[in-house]
Amino acid sequence: MNDKATSVRCMLLQLTSLNLLIPNSAVAEIIGYSTPRRLPDTSDWFAGVVLWRGVYVPVVAVEQMCNVDTAQVGPRGRIAIIYNPEKDPDLPYLGIHMQDIPRAYLAETDSMESGSDEGLSEYLITRVDDEQLARVIPDLDKIIAALKLEFNQNRIEELNR
Repeated sequence: MNDKATSVRCMLLQLTSLNLLIPNSAVAEIIGYSTPRRLPDTSDWFAGVVLWRGVYVPVVAVEQMCNVDTAQVGPRGRIAIIYNPEKDPDLPYLGIHMQDIPRAYLAETDSMESGSDEGLSEYLITRVDDEQLARVIPDLDKIIAALKLEFNQNRIEELNR
């Protein structure tokens, strides 16, 4: 039998009140914070878009989506560019606003346990705890589904006018 612990290399995205745990393979790049270009008639959690490698990437504030306290962008603010897990050509990337430089994290099943999922937002799958602190796993599919209601090909055409 193989007694090796199952592990996944992740990035810990530090927000204000939440710490998101995302697999390294889902992260395209971490970029410095630049104020996203707002679009009219969108939700507060949709911060706007940034131009990254010639593509408009919509940026969301996950904490606002989850109705959790947030802070103003600090000097160490960043945007994590995340691949769309559905590989949708109309929305290939998603930007997540974060407050600090992400940290590498090795998620090992032997050292983690499920935390209480009570009161978690629909945009978060589960809470995982280890001996250091609580982390949450975002539901990227639900975040992207909500984002698609705010940002689509017509909105991109508005940007180019």
